[in-house]
Amino acid sequence: MKKNIAILSLFTAFTFTLSAQELSKDEKKRLKDELKNYMSDLAGYKAKMQDIRSTLDSNEAEIKRNKDDIAFLSTKQAELENRIADFDKEVVKCNEELNILKGNPAPGTDPEKINAVMGTINNAAQKGTVYKVQIGLYKEFNINKYFDQPRYIGYEEVDGMNRYIISYFPDESVATQFVEDVRKMGVKDAFVSKYIDGVRVYEWSKNPKYKGLTEPATLQEHLENEKKRKVN
Repeated sequence: MKKNIAILSLFTAFTFTLSAQELSKDEKKRLKDELKNYMSDLAGYKAKMQDIRSTLDSNEAEIKRNKDDIAFLSTKQAELENRIADFDKEVVKCNEELNILKGNPAPGTDPEKINAVMGTINNAAQKGTVYKVQIGLYKEFNINKYFDQPRYIGYEEVDGMNRYIISYFPDESVATQFVEDVRKMGVKDAFVSKYIDGVRVYEWSKNPKYKGLTEPATLQEHLENEKKRKVN
């Protein structure tokens, strides 16, 4: 009885398929042959259907995992986009502050903001806990005028060494006067160095320390000459 019902169901399915679309003679013959094979081996047909269902279930599970992965990645993407947006805002803020420090605030910049930014590099009191490094205490000696404009203390790595600099001075004469005053503070090796588009241009003859000495071809040669002079 079960066998007859299975055969009837299979035959009904094939009949519906054949009526739903026009088939060529070869397709009709192939389907009839398959139907005969299924009718002669219902156990094999059942096993095949179970295999198909198992494959469908596996595909559905894989699809679900992929959807979960997509949802997770979408969330991570949104988080990263938010972080990028925050970084973009920080970059804009830093550029605004940099322009203020350079003395070129954007038109319409709030004066209070300018004062707040400038207050971070002058003698204005800072909120919170901060630390300062004292390099001298003088009564008659005064170099305050050099710090009316923003100055930066930084370093440059050169051939495995650190060069410490104070910048920027757009006027060479002001920089030269600053050097003279700094030497009075005991920094005897201070001198003015020139930069064009961020690249240092060596002007050996302008350094009074090396007056009358042959200009070295490289920094390493200069250091070796310095060692020799100290030994002599």
